[in-house]
Amino acid sequence: MTIFSSSQPSIRARMLAKFPANVIAGSGMVITKSGGTYTFAATGVVATLADLPDITADRLLGRDTGGVGVVEELTLGAGLGFTGAGGVQLQSNQRVRFISIPLTGAPISTGIKADFLVPFSGTISRVTLMGDQTGSIVIDIWKDTFANYPPTVADTITASAKPTISGGLSYQDAVLTGWNTTITAGDTLRINVDSVATFTRLTLALDVVTV
Repeated sequence: MTIFSSSQPSIRARMLAKFPANVIAGSGMVITKSGGTYTFAATGVVATLADLPDITADRLLGRDTGGVGVVEELTLGAGLGFTGAGGVQLQSNQRVRFISIPLTGAPISTGIKADFLVPFSGTISRVTLMGDQTGSIVIDIWKDTFANYPPTVADTITASAKPTISGGLSYQDAVLTGWNTTITAGDTLRINVDSVATFTRLTLALDVVTV
């Protein structure tokens, strides 16, 4: 039987008059009555991230202004950046640390010249050579764990792109073709001079972007 059709107004009126007394609250709802007024309200409802509206990319949710109020979209200050995978970290240029190793001699000769224990983990992003005068030099870098110290030529990280100065004062490479650029805290580096002419003082520097 159709109760609410327009052909039966008297039945519809009688049912609507009793409607509030027969309302049953669903899950998460509560009904209160004051006089002839019924109030429906949600209770015990927990919002999830999926319930929040869309926000602009690269924003945090929180409050930066004084007092209380609705959630705000916050941006990051200089030096900070988003990882693209749900995290926040220092931007790469703020995470660069340097390994600087001086080489000296009168003049510098070939062979093993220095060892260095790396105290942090990261990725080598650039190598730099700076000499005291015009000269030529080819340097190899060997790396191994402290447990396997000392590194040998079998542990070279430079492949065929060894740091090289040919009749000049300086050298810099940020491409590092073929290099093993990963460094783990506790690794040891050994610097070997493959060939050299003229230099009496030279600095080898490695830029390392820490994790």
